[in-house]
Amino acid sequence: MLGQFSAIFPDVTIGEGTRVGNFVMIRSNTRIGDGCTIGSYVDIEGDVVIGHNVSLQSGCYITRGVVIEDDVFCGPRVITMNDKRIVHRRSGLTFIREGPRIGRAARIGGGSILLPGVTIGANAFVGAGSVVTKDVPEGAVVVGNPARIVGTVRPEELL
Repeated sequence: MLGQFSAIFPDVTIGEGTRVGNFVMIRSNTRIGDGCTIGSYVDIEGDVVIGHNVSLQSGCYITRGVVIEDDVFCGPRVITMNDKRIVHRRSGLTFIREGPRIGRAARIGGGSILLPGVTIGANAFVGAGSVVTKDVPEGAVVVGNPARIVGTVRPEELL
């Protein structure tokens, strides 16, 4: 199902049963798996891989080069970044794309920011509003700015 006023580039692939909300932009060379929910006002910049059964709540910004594995949840307004040095208009700097990687069944709370190159481990939990500046281990719970480990995900919450 495709919402109103969305723009999806021709070379994008979207799996069966995936729902796309209103005012969504999905740019070139993006692959989205089966059974996903892409909320309204989501912007996927391209060169992105999204697994099966992923939920991107409204207003998420997924920058180029991001990989999101199966069963991931991203709350509203999650932001990903891919440029550590911010090379905009600086000819002496070379852009090196480093999109975050979100492991299987990770949960990212609304309003969180994932900085370039970070990996969120499988089943990890990122609290709402966190700024993730370094890798999050598998099954860890992180919160804050910068995000710090405060515990582990309980066994009954693991997928």
